[in-house]
Amino acid sequence: MLIGFGVSERNRVMEKTDKPVDRETLYNEVWTDPVTVVAPRYGLSDVGLAKICRALAIPLPSRGYWAKVKAGRVMGRAPLPKLKAPGPVPTGLVKLPPEKAAVRQAARQSAAKIRKETPPLPLPEESQSSVTHPLVRAAAKRLKQRDGWPPDTLLRSAPKEVLHLSVTRDALDRALGITDALIKALIQRGFDVEVDGERGATTLKYIETGTRLEFTLTEYIRRTRHEITPEEERARKRYRERSRWDNSVSYPHVPMYDYTPTGTLTIQIGRWPSRNWKDTPKTQLEKRLGEVVGGIVALAQETYAKEVEAARREEAHRRAVERYEFLTKRREDEVERFKEVEASATDWERAMRLRAFADAVEAQAKLAGELSSEYVEWLAWTRAKADWLDPLVQVSDPILDAPEPKRPGYW
Repeated sequence: MLIGFGVSERNRVMEKTDKPVDRETLYNEVWTDPVTVVAPRYGLSDVGLAKICRALAIPLPSRGYWAKVKAGRVMGRAPLPKLKAPGPVPTGLVKLPPEKAAVRQAARQSAAKIRKETPPLPLPEESQSSVTHPLVRAAAKRLKQRDGWPPDTLLRSAPKEVLHLSVTRDALDRALGITDALIKALIQRGFDVEVDGERGATTLKYIETGTRLEFTLTEYIRRTRHEITPEEERARKRYRERSRWDNSVSYPHVPMYDYTPTGTLTIQIGRWPSRNWKDTPKTQLEKRLGEVVGGIVALAQETYAKEVEAARREEAHRRAVERYEFLTKRREDEVERFKEVEASATDWERAMRLRAFADAVEAQAKLAGELSSEYVEWLAWTRAKADWLDPLVQVSDPILDAPEPKRPGYW
């Protein structure tokens, strides 16, 4: 039974909402309420939910449908087309608890507002000279060093020393410019940026809540199987010829893969939950600065809500464990006390039985006229043992209460 262990009604409601929603249920929802109302129930935007509906061949109300319904017109539904798969088709969506859905909706609205307020990063020829953030200056100085980088992947990265960037030399200036603009915009939104040298991570700290998010900016490097060049083949041939008589010759290094920079940058924030933004063929990150900043603020709010919920669950678990240990200890103590009482009652019954036996023996000896000094001594010994057994008589036995004798050794 769960009574007394702190399982709240809210937890039971959350358990009920963990059931995945099937295609027919989602169809009924989007035809009962607008997509803008249904989407927050799943922690999605209306655009995201509409994409899922199209992927599942779920028809959506046409433009103006809800205005006509509001005006009092009776509107028909577009039928739900059947799919080849038999039975209910899962959508992969799970309804969020009301409080979690409210947090995500508020974070989404905050992100949309920030996206409108944050201007895109100007092009290098359009930007005016401004003071670069100290962390960006330190990263530029470290990552522009000529030597000390892996020869194969071409990436430059030193997360234990400076900001966590992992890019090639050609993309470094652009990555530094994006990071500088992003850090300055986040500081205006109440963030602090730190480099954790011990963990090799760059963290964005949301000062209002203390929530920390990890930050990385990486460049995608295309990897292809290396094809041996004629020069490398000649080097191999020279090695085979010389190695027959010269053991000091080393085998020529031939890479397994070739790495080609693409210039495509990706910003990743957080771990679980996490968000990432990357260059697209149509829009680069410089033009999506507001989207990134708004998304980071929203992610910080969601992460904080998750941390609060995790702390609440941990506290509830701690209280449940504490309650369990208290009840278990109380039960054990009660059983132990009962055993002690039961043992005392048993000893008392044994003492009373010994005394009754001694009285019976004495009465019989008197009737037979055989109450000798040996009988008197035995009766005294028996009654003394009865007193020793009786928990109501505080006496000790010089023999039975003495420590057990130790067996003597050979030496």
